[in-house]
Amino acid sequence: MKKRLFKTFALVFFSAILLLNITSVNTFAFPNICSEGVYLMDAKTGQVLYEKNSDVQYMPASTTKVMTAIIALEKCNLTDQVTIGENPPKADGSSIGIEQGEVYTIEELLYGLLLESGNDCAEAIAEHVAGSIEEFAKLMNEKAKELGSTNTSFKNPSGLTEDGHLTTAHDLALIMRYASQNPDFVRISQTPSYFYENHPYSNGNEKWASNHNPLLKENSAYTYKYAYTGKTGYTVAANHSYAAVAVKDDQEIVGAFLNATDKDGLYTGVGQLFDWGFENFKTEKIVTTGDKLDDYQIDDSTTIPLLADDDVYYTFNLANGENIDNINLSVTYENKDLSKTSIKKGETLFNASLLINGNKICDIKLDSGESRKYTAEVAVKNTVNSITNNKYFIPGVITGIILIIIIIIIILSIRKRKRRKRFLARRSYIRNKHNF
Repeated sequence: MKKRLFKTFALVFFSAILLLNITSVNTFAFPNICSEGVYLMDAKTGQVLYEKNSDVQYMPASTTKVMTAIIALEKCNLTDQVTIGENPPKADGSSIGIEQGEVYTIEELLYGLLLESGNDCAEAIAEHVAGSIEEFAKLMNEKAKELGSTNTSFKNPSGLTEDGHLTTAHDLALIMRYASQNPDFVRISQTPSYFYENHPYSNGNEKWASNHNPLLKENSAYTYKYAYTGKTGYTVAANHSYAAVAVKDDQEIVGAFLNATDKDGLYTGVGQLFDWGFENFKTEKIVTTGDKLDDYQIDDSTTIPLLADDDVYYTFNLANGENIDNINLSVTYENKDLSKTSIKKGETLFNASLLINGNKICDIKLDSGESRKYTAEVAVKNTVNSITNNKYFIPGVITGIILIIIIIIIILSIRKRKRRKRFLARRSYIRNKHNF
């Protein structure tokens, strides 16, 4: 009986251990990623969470329109009127059916651009902003370089296949990250559908733009509850592409996916990869603006607290056991002599490096926590302090006192001898005079 109970207990125990291990593996299991180029990054810190062929160039297809929207939002007002020219209605591929001579606002074109992925809307925006597709592409490439997307070359605003129209997963993630910081981009990209009340089709039918982002659409097989914004893309040459941002609690993750031949595999894997990112990484604020990071010693009697000029976030790799409780923060900076300088509270004193456990994670500015005026009085005080604090000062003073005493003794001795000599001379004179 006891043996049977022992065997039963052992079986339950080891089954529980096995179940816990399986659960742990599933929690941190890495999903199957169908895209050839992938880049997953934390939006706040820019830290890469996962990458695959992230610097290999691929055709972006309609994820190009993320940059087109950025340029439109930064160069125009949403209410700007755009008169449709001859070329945009002839654009190949997806469209909302704009016609020459019609007048749309920039906002209406952006709905068509981001929801329906309208190539006609893309070309209309390009001609309105820059006069031509070629000139607009220059603006796109300039902005890409500004964002650090240095392996990107845009040839058109829509993403239609064209020689040299290329980007990388890394570059596309940077562009998507930037776009997600624009509230109008997010608002428009999240809209389920938009009704063009003043622009029916030529046959009188209502015109709508519907959101085709599978992670944001309700009743989609790929609906993802943490999806925040994104843009799909597809051409025969480029295959499927996708750029998106997911937000869970205070964590934001950006993903870029290029050259996926399996649409179902792509959009199934995207949500799973975001979940993997949320489970394995945690971004927390490690420095708050105004935190004291060091003390700068001006002299032996004066120190100035050095304060953080900005908030700093850090992405912890939970799978590796990293957490905010086991870090040591420090700063390094090039020392300089400020002893003869007036300092204002809040003034930036140093460009420093912020280190975690001895490893640099970012640059940070250090501001003065106090004001300090350098006046003539301070200069005299510093001079006196400099002299008195010198290690040779006390021995020098003692030596000086001894020398003065010796000199005084010598002088007194000389004077005494002179007085003695004068006294003897006078006595001798008196004796001689009186014939003593």
